Amino acid sequence: KNYVMKKIFLLIFLGLFLNSCNSYLGKKLSKKSAEDIDVEKIEDACDCVEAFEIISANFLDIFGNKTREEMNELSDDKKEMLQKKVDPLFEKRDEVNQHCRKFGISYKRFTNGQECSSYKGLSKNSNKLKEQGFK
Repeated sequence: KNYVMKKIFLLIFLGLFLNSCNSYLGKKLSKKSAEDIDVEKIEDACDCVEAFEIISANFLDIFGNKTREEMNELSDDKKEMLQKKVDPLFEKRDEVNQHCRKFGISYKRFTNGQECSSYKGLSKNSNKLKEQGFK
């Protein structure tokens, strides 16, 4: 009987866990990565804004709450590790920048995408990165 109760509890827990994508872990598990961005599939301004939102969120994940100054004070080993994570992001950002120019959108100037659903998120991320000393 106890075994059956445990199984039921586990099923309920899993159901709740997987359905609550608003939970921190849910977000972490469904988080999009810049690696997943296929520039060929970017078809309009909103796709651009979404791509930049993902890229900016990835930058924030890497930098955490550290400012640029704090990053500069890290040991060479840590800097090198971060550089390995950041380099592909810069590459992807440049690739998306190049592609999105035709929609009048860039990583730094994305006001043309104000009506897009990802705009608020990109704005927030962008401002946070600026506050931390990153452009």
